[in-house]
Amino acid sequence: MDFQSSVQEKHYTKVLGWMRPLFGDIPWEKLDEPGFGLFMGSAWVELRILPWKDDTVVNVRSTVVSDVTLTVDLLNYLLRENHEMLFGAFSISRTGDILFEHTIVGSTIDKKELESSVLAVLEIADKYDDEIVTRWGGKRALDKAP
Repeated sequence: MDFQSSVQEKHYTKVLGWMRPLFGDIPWEKLDEPGFGLFMGSAWVELRILPWKDDTVVNVRSTVVSDVTLTVDLLNYLLRENHEMLFGAFSISRTGDILFEHTIVGSTIDKKELESSVLAVLEIADKYDDEIVTRWGGKRALDKAP
């Protein structure tokens, strides 16, 4: 795995030490970038440690639904739901996927904060993917071919 800085490697190692105690045998290490992936229900979440100035950010992100038509009604719904969120927000990727993500500064992250962020994103993605697919179509992470 390639790290862009010693700080990124340090924060990756810190998070790695918390993954098994927090999430059991669920996480797997990604080989293409510093991070991990977790499944819960029909949701897939990626936890990435990204460079940011002389620090890092820990970005916890789920592709909630892909291959969906982004209607005004759907986009309005996502914006209104964002207002209710405590951790994270919905967004739209450049390819039109619906994402949900939360980001934490790497140098100040602690074990409880990581756990809260990951579980919040997993729970939101697992709840909303079914609702969005039922109302507007598209595919959940579980529906996509490996």
